[in-house]
Amino acid sequence: MAASGEPQRRRPAQVAVAPKDENAHGRASVPDHVVITAMRGLEARNGGRAGVTVLCAILLVAVGLRVHFAWDAWNPQVPDARAYARIARSLHQDGTFTQRGPFPPRDVQQSSNYSPGLPLFVAGIYEVSGGVHLRLARLVLAAVGALAALFAYLIGRRLSGPGAGLIAAGVVAGYPALLEYQGMLMTEPLAATLLSGAVLAVLWASDPGRGPAAWALPGALLGAMSLVRPEYLGVSVLLAIVVAARGLVRRGRAGGLAPAGVLMLALVVVIAPWTVRNAIVLDRFVPLSTGGGQVLFAGTYLPSDGNPQKVGGEVLERNPSVRRYLAELHPSPLTGATSPRPLLSQAVPPVEVAPRELLSQRILVPDSISLEKILTTLAIRRHPGQGSDAALAQMGRAQLWRNVRDQPLRTAGFTLRKVTRIWARGQRDVMEEAGWAVFHAILVILGLTGLALLALRRRWEAVVIGTIFFAITAISAVLVASPRRVLVMIPLVAALAGFALLELAARVRAVRARSSRPVTV
Repeated sequence: MAASGEPQRRRPAQVAVAPKDENAHGRASVPDHVVITAMRGLEARNGGRAGVTVLCAILLVAVGLRVHFAWDAWNPQVPDARAYARIARSLHQDGTFTQRGPFPPRDVQQSSNYSPGLPLFVAGIYEVSGGVHLRLARLVLAAVGALAALFAYLIGRRLSGPGAGLIAAGVVAGYPALLEYQGMLMTEPLAATLLSGAVLAVLWASDPGRGPAAWALPGALLGAMSLVRPEYLGVSVLLAIVVAARGLVRRGRAGGLAPAGVLMLALVVVIAPWTVRNAIVLDRFVPLSTGGGQVLFAGTYLPSDGNPQKVGGEVLERNPSVRRYLAELHPSPLTGATSPRPLLSQAVPPVEVAPRELLSQRILVPDSISLEKILTTLAIRRHPGQGSDAALAQMGRAQLWRNVRDQPLRTAGFTLRKVTRIWARGQRDVMEEAGWAVFHAILVILGLTGLALLALRRRWEAVVIGTIFFAITAISAVLVASPRRVLVMIPLVAALAGFALLELAARVRAVRARSSRPVTV
């Protein structure tokens, strides 16, 4: 009772009202105007709502196609894919980088010849999933591979706006060779994503206002790329030199070398554990993988005419003792004859061949014996007591010097055919079909045209991408010339092609506009 004798009125319970920036649970929420502003900014950067819609559709197609190929494994699996699968299984089950179990003689190759990045990644998936789930690994790699389409879009958008980016993303989303490799454990799809991501990171780190620490991201991505494709270790070093030169020109000695230093430091941090492991296990300094001697010898073998698929047959043709030795170890699976290949006279159905091939009783492509086995046998016979890779490296260097010294014109033509081979031919049989072959040729021509147009404008993007193209072309000119090297660069080629298409279209419109103006007298 109150002092006045009147009963005290009970106040109604107060209900707490959340502020505008909090939800009913008291947690901070994003204001509506911030979301609207972000969406408008996203649309403005990507060609409006229609551009965002098309991009999402392309990315969904990229994911869907890759998941389709990854779900139903591509058959037959190529020898490298089978080897990577065996190594990943051994890493998961035994913790060793080896190949266990029976497999065809054609698959025989030292495990250390294979790059470690893909098997380590797949073994990590096995560890997380609690077992050897090959299909799951392919599906995860499919999702990662689809990022190459997004990165190609972002590079193309940087070069010439959303239109160029959409063209690039569309090309990468449906490029047949990348899709087929997505159905196998092969390095190319993963490498295409890492390379395009690394280039995008280099361009991002180069933007005004970025500090030296920003270069750790491209360095780490280039390190991961080198683990997947070891030839990119040399490419990364060349890129670091280019970044250092740019820094010296722009900033001088004081801070000019810092970006390149951070890039290389991040790269070394990524690859150093595997290099240390190699020093312990292989008892010698091997940054990433062995096999360099083999690709040098095969890449400088003039009788192959620049085609790596002919190296094994040509070596056997010119070394009868190696042929006889391997014939005894591996009888022909088709005829039972002691020959590294079926005798043409016994082939069913009959094989149409030229007289020279009929007399030599051989087929151009080895059927049951790997090139590695052929070259290893040759190296052991020529340099007994020496490691096969070191022996092949020695033989390859001597062979290259003899080629340049004794047959310079033939060597020049040989090198030109090798370079033409990697750029003009798409990887996989599907790319040799007429339609896709024309598509690939147009894509490469437009890509190189785009690079030239960027170079004429002195764009930094031309320096970065051009350095990669030059390095891979030079590596292919000396080592084995495989179109797989260009396959990894398809996202970059597609972005340049999108830029070239828009630039050429703009110039055509400008010419038409000038020609349609009335002439004043």
